[in-house]
Amino acid sequence: MVFIGGTPLAYDVQAADYDWADEHAKEFRRRQQRQPTMLRLSRWLRPLRPDTNGRMLSQTLRWRREGKLVDFGCGDGGFLELAAKYFDVTGIELSPRSAEVARDRVPGARILVGPLTEVAERELPAEGFDVVTQFGYIEHEWNPLAGLRGAYRALKPGGVTILKTPNYASWNRHIRGVDWCGYHIPGHCNYFTPETLSELLRKAGFQPLARPIADCSPFSDSLWMAARKPA
Repeated sequence: MVFIGGTPLAYDVQAADYDWADEHAKEFRRRQQRQPTMLRLSRWLRPLRPDTNGRMLSQTLRWRREGKLVDFGCGDGGFLELAAKYFDVTGIELSPRSAEVARDRVPGARILVGPLTEVAERELPAEGFDVVTQFGYIEHEWNPLAGLRGAYRALKPGGVTILKTPNYASWNRHIRGVDWCGYHIPGHCNYFTPETLSELLRKAGFQPLARPIADCSPFSDSLWMAARKPA
């Protein structure tokens, strides 16, 4: 793990001053100023890229196709809206604003609001879920091991967690340096390579699962990984 966030931010400060919707908009404006050509290229190529929420769903369905699912850092509920067709879904979100949007998008879902490491311990039943998804969560968590242990506690034996996070081992990160698209500081406070994320998952008690070749491209800015709680 590469920790580059500096002094840890309290959860209430993260929610009030670094809401991800606001941070994403700030980053877009920054790229308009510093990287206008790359931004235009990204827009042109967007129709060729898979839909993000659809990709998250396909990654999830690779390992489980039914049961109870909780999404750590559910954001505006875009993924949960798709996952609800297959799973009994729950979401946890730090941002009250995003949580309200998620509730509107997925009326049948239970959306919990607050710091994930606290809410998961307090509100989720131990061994109550078949799947824990963590798409774009762990890089925001100042105590990622606690987040993974929360996932471990929530999963039934044999349950699976699926993660997506910026890939610090990406060749693009080495080539583009400080202009790499994965950098969002202090919104992102830590980064992982496949090796360091596997190591942290093992430390939390998980067994990392084999990564499909399609997910192992050194050019990919996203790191996808799944791990199982031992039965």
